[in-house]
Amino acid sequence: MALIPSSPWLMLPSDQEDNSNTRCFLSPADKKAYKINNVFHDLVDAWCVGSSQGWLVVLDNKANPHLFSPFSNAKIQLPSFPTDLKPNVPDSYFVQNLLKHFILKSVLLFDNQNKHIVVVIYGNPSRLAFCMHGDNNMTWTDFGTPRSGPYCDIICYNNQIYALKDNGFVEAWNFGGSTLFPTKIMSFRPVLDVGDNKKLFPRDKFSTQSYLVESMGELLLVNRFIGNFVNSEGVVVDESDLLDTEDTQPLVCPYRTKVFHVYKLDFSRNRWEKVESLGERVIFLGGNQSVSLSIRDVQGCESNTIYYTDDNWYQMNEDYLYGGHDCGVFNLKDGSSKTLYQCDFERIDPPPFWIIPTTC
Repeated sequence: MALIPSSPWLMLPSDQEDNSNTRCFLSPADKKAYKINNVFHDLVDAWCVGSSQGWLVVLDNKANPHLFSPFSNAKIQLPSFPTDLKPNVPDSYFVQNLLKHFILKSVLLFDNQNKHIVVVIYGNPSRLAFCMHGDNNMTWTDFGTPRSGPYCDIICYNNQIYALKDNGFVEAWNFGGSTLFPTKIMSFRPVLDVGDNKKLFPRDKFSTQSYLVESMGELLLVNRFIGNFVNSEGVVVDESDLLDTEDTQPLVCPYRTKVFHVYKLDFSRNRWEKVESLGERVIFLGGNQSVSLSIRDVQGCESNTIYYTDDNWYQMNEDYLYGGHDCGVFNLKDGSSKTLYQCDFERIDPPPFWIIPTTC
């Protein structure tokens, strides 16, 4: 039976006794988890690489991409990735070793003729590509300007694709023109005053992930500061502290999110302005397209918070003891974090994904 939620759901793996196509769906409204068997139907060993507008972007066990809706069970097969977009390695090696972090983010856009346009950040260094479902010559096409820096996030904003680069540049792409190829209509680098961030979050102890979010017509930037090694007391430690002279095994100190900073873009001044409060809003981010929703539309969630999941794709697979675990609820007012759901494992594989229904 198809799920018909009225608020975001968190998709989690089920226990190890179930098959790889079983998932649990956690509802923030009632704090209950619902197990769905064979959720991907005939998509064997499906691996989720994106969540946007109620749809999942999944790769099957041969790395073929599909759009899938767990709410309606609708499925759309997308074209396979052409060889010029994939690494120059055998297909078997790609599926076994690179599939899980080949796609960094996927978003879905609908054009004037209601065609599905899927845009992805892919590869290393990360680049942009799109395909237009419903086009006679449907294929994946590379676009963007990767030579000026890798991409780290994309969203749909004002019916356009906004792409964020690691170097802080923001690009806006229009897919509604007379040609099938997107047009870059803006490229700019807003001023961002980071204050004491370099001292508070040194690069040898922290990594940073950045997200774009649309909120009530405004464009937000969310910076996520992740401690690379965090001990059981929540303290970020040096890698050298993991093993001392008396230890035979290194301490297990998984990476963990410590702080979020939120900014709002002042287009007239080309500047990111610090946001101290989200008011009656809540942000959902991770591997999904980041969204901001009114607390009235998400029962069971707290206002002025960020609900986050683990999308640290490269670090996620560095240690077999953890990965996919970095999930929680961050309170922007007091800077505290709490557990998103109870879990006895540090390794959550496959990692959780937010699914946001289009009714939200």
